[in-house]
Amino acid sequence: MLKNIIQNKSRLKPLGLAIVAVSLSILLSSCHIDQKPAETIARTTDTLRIYQPGDFIEYNVTAVFSADGAFITTQGSMRVQWESTAPLIDPIDQSSHPVLKETTTFTYDDEISPDATVIRYITQVDTTPPSPNQGSILLHAISDGNDLYWLYDNDAGASPDNSNTPVISPIVFDSPITVGVAPLSSPINFSVMEGCDPGLSLCGTRVFDFNDSYTVEGDTKEIPTNLGTFINPFELSFTGGTIPKTDLALSVLGDFRNTCGDSTSETISHNGNIFVVPEIGIVQITNLCRIISGSSGDVNYTITVNNTNIPLPQ
Repeated sequence: MLKNIIQNKSRLKPLGLAIVAVSLSILLSSCHIDQKPAETIARTTDTLRIYQPGDFIEYNVTAVFSADGAFITTQGSMRVQWESTAPLIDPIDQSSHPVLKETTTFTYDDEISPDATVIRYITQVDTTPPSPNQGSILLHAISDGNDLYWLYDNDAGASPDNSNTPVISPIVFDSPITVGVAPLSSPINFSVMEGCDPGLSLCGTRVFDFNDSYTVEGDTKEIPTNLGTFINPFELSFTGGTIPKTDLALSVLGDFRNTCGDSTSETISHNGNIFVVPEIGIVQITNLCRIISGSSGDVNYTITVNNTNIPLPQ
């Protein structure tokens, strides 16, 4: 409309030009007056939400792929959803563990960038009265969509290569979150095993080792999103990665921060920052995923919350 007005202004008489100028001035002024400040959202708790079946969080994703001096920027989305699922049966001692299935899916807008899915089986500390570590997330197993892969302690005396070593369920995220207090679960180290058969009480091959560490940096940075501006999310810095331990033709991801490569054939590192509003979870993450061995390439991710059915802090 403005373009048409400018193109036709030579045919207007001076009075007409004056009227147009005043009209435009009023229009622009009214637009300015009608603008509302972005909603600000502040956390009201330090304890992470206990996720429920049906919860989901959706994110906008910007990924910058770099290799051999070339850079490709692509847009996409990430969705995390939590679902009910059958209890897991411990492959060693046959015990039953009620879990929640957590599925993280990357979908890119182009046909070049590879989509990715990470499936984890988790529980959270949830007691009445609340436990001192209420809301902490425990990881029990991961999946490639078909088979389960169980976790083993690679720091203990028993070797994870011993197929009947007990499986573990490490805390992978501490709650409540406290500035200035080191997370009890950091650093995190475990091995991932395939071929676990509850009927035989043993597992098969050590697929890869996972490590991660994080620090709570503070809560003073504001994060603008489509939901509003979160004014005091917790900021956590992290670093870690995976080291392959087998030549098996497998492709399984245990953490969405490692989606730039194949953790079963490539050594991958991740590092960056996570911003967490406990009532929801992650509201933004910046992550550099780097392939150290195998092929080569880096991906810089910026992932920002866009939508959720989880109630926002009030």
